[in-house]
Amino acid sequence: VLAEVIKAFGAPENAQRMEEARDNACNDMGKMLQFLLPVATQIQQDVIKAYGFSNDGEGVLKFARLIKSYESQDPEIASMSGKLKTMFLPPMTLPPHGTGTGTGTGT
Repeated sequence: VLAEVIKAFGAPENAQRMEEARDNACNDMGKMLQFLLPVATQIQQDVIKAYGFSNDGEGVLKFARLIKSYESQDPEIASMSGKLKTMFLPPMTLPPHGTGTGTGTGT
């Protein structure tokens, strides 16, 4: 099921929908939740409903929890789960380390 979800994200029409949502979000986390997450949820719903998950946000959450429970047991599932997350979560950038705080001449 996870492989099919990843494949669905790669389908041209879904890839275009995700790209448009990303463009609308402009790397703003609040806008990501507003624009990107609903599209990603819908793409997942379209796949997982054929496997007995409910066709709503709760079904996607149950699917995500199930995948999470298998990540530690199966490296392939962990790898695919990571790949799926990168498809709709923005890369997390850490703030610059040590700039302007506590570094100086020690006056």
